[in-house]
Amino acid sequence: MRLLPLMKIAMLGLLALTGHAQETATMTPANMDKTGMLPPHTKVLGERAVAAFAKKDWPAARKAYQEMLELDDGNALVWANLGAVEQQAGEVKRAIECFEKSVQFNPKLAPSWTALGLLLQRQGDIYRAISCFTRAIHEEPEDARSHNFLAITLKEFGWADAAEAELQKAIELKPDYGIAHFNLALMLLERRPPAVELAQRHYDKALALGVAKDEVVERRLKE
Repeated sequence: MRLLPLMKIAMLGLLALTGHAQETATMTPANMDKTGMLPPHTKVLGERAVAAFAKKDWPAARKAYQEMLELDDGNALVWANLGAVEQQAGEVKRAIECFEKSVQFNPKLAPSWTALGLLLQRQGDIYRAISCFTRAIHEEPEDARSHNFLAITLKEFGWADAAEAELQKAIELKPDYGIAHFNLALMLLERRPPAVELAQRHYDKALALGVAKDEVVERRLKE
């Protein structure tokens, strides 16, 4: 019998915000703790970095964020943005270092914890990945993506019941989260015995939400 496909992970893009405090509505200190902000008077550098990122010009984007760090080397948001650049450029070790810096300077930045968890999970560092996703959820309990990512990592660790519970939570928070429906269908098919009818419902929902068909899953649903 063929194995079921791997659970799906939606890729993250540029994770950190690029707005400047002087250009946005007034934010409370608590909100700024959660979102962070770039150093003052770096509007031109920020625009240059975003434009370079959009063009996949990683050296130019990297240079812009490094120039920001020369102005404020303890800015968690800049470290997060630089981490996203390094991640996209394929510099995994550098990306991990950047996101570690980001959460060191501001542990309330949930997207940095999530990005760090994804990188560690792909490196096989499951314990730390679980810790990162758990912290991301602590900071942003209603972020459905983090629940999905935690579920995938828990599944790799062998904690199927906990993984299924996280997927249920992701769907509760975001009912139109197609990838979470697909992943839950996989989990239900791996039960002993398989929960085929329930898996079919979540698989159909995933397809309706734009997730691609999977031949192996469809074969298992018909068994």
